[in-house]
Amino acid sequence: MLELNRLTGQVAEMASALAGQQSNQRERTLRARQQLLDHALVTDELLAKLQIAQDADQSWRGAEPLGARLDERVQVPPQRAPATLVATDGSQIYPDTHALALYYLTNVGSIVLRQGSGAAPAVSTAPILRLAVDDPLEEQDHDRVDADEVNLRRDLRELETLAALARREREELGGDLDALVVALADGPLLPWLPQRMQDAAQRERVQQFTAPLDDLRASYAVPLGYVDRPRSANVLRLLTLAALPLEAISKERLRQRSEYDGLSDAALFQDLLPGQRTGLFAATSEINANFAAAGHRICFCYMNVAPRPEEQDAAPPPEEKDAIMARIELPQWIAADPARLEQALAAVWSDCRLLHYPYLLTRAHELALVSRQERASLEQMLRTEMMRRGMRFEESPKANTKRFVGGR
Repeated sequence: MLELNRLTGQVAEMASALAGQQSNQRERTLRARQQLLDHALVTDELLAKLQIAQDADQSWRGAEPLGARLDERVQVPPQRAPATLVATDGSQIYPDTHALALYYLTNVGSIVLRQGSGAAPAVSTAPILRLAVDDPLEEQDHDRVDADEVNLRRDLRELETLAALARREREELGGDLDALVVALADGPLLPWLPQRMQDAAQRERVQQFTAPLDDLRASYAVPLGYVDRPRSANVLRLLTLAALPLEAISKERLRQRSEYDGLSDAALFQDLLPGQRTGLFAATSEINANFAAAGHRICFCYMNVAPRPEEQDAAPPPEEKDAIMARIELPQWIAADPARLEQALAAVWSDCRLLHYPYLLTRAHELALVSRQERASLEQMLRTEMMRRGMRFEESPKANTKRFVGGR
């Protein structure tokens, strides 16, 4: 039981700390914006610093600018023609040592919207249930599937489903390459891979994630990863690097704290992009270098999906609170086709108009979500099937107790 009256003083203290934190972050953000202006031009010296940084520390997660300026701003154009949008999202049940069996589940929800067709969106779900240990249905090169592994398998299934849907839609369009097909993923296209992975395991994982990107490229789709409320700080790390003398760049220096720690690129750009996006950057990391070797170097930009000033009732100068920032990730082969990229971003921006977040991703999330009641029903199914086969099973006392008292 939570006794709220005992938290009154702590809540006040936390609010005071947050106010001080916010003031400090605002001041540091203003300094970062000045740094953005001071180093706006992408010079040969900045590119040389980038190369030194990447040679010194392959895991350094900075940003390589693909344009001529760091402060580039690009207007998101109006959508010219209807597009086909496909989106996926996933959810999971993690292995639980207190459950009656050590299993995990991934569920992928998908939606296809054919703009201008008058047809209702096509939706589907695809759940997969697996043992977390010694699963005869799946090869395992480790003792047990843990939460990190479940997340990676869920993310991979989302991307594979996205590629299959895009391929099917291109076939439905009769192979017409002029028709835009946008494949929207919930989250980044560049996966998070545990640093403990050995090189061979990492290469295999990269191969698994780039194979669907091969399919998306072959079906002439535009894959985009949509990150809501992004916390990445790649551009801020680039600004820190820009201020360093060449001779001061080292692995140790790159891993030191900077004055921008705790800030995000989204805060840096937040009130600078009315109806606009930033220029394109490539994420610098060992993982992205491996993606690049497979032909799918991942790039990104930040886009403000809030209503444009001219569409609001009043037109005051844009304020920080009015911006709704998203990080958009894409393969560099899409960045090399500016016209197709801009129309894909326009289609995504249009899909955000209702909720200030892609409607398609909202529906895909609803489809993928496994509720508490659904999980209980799944476990009852498993319990019944195990009893039918004469199997002995035993849930932990902790699990039994939680089930009885957790319904309050």
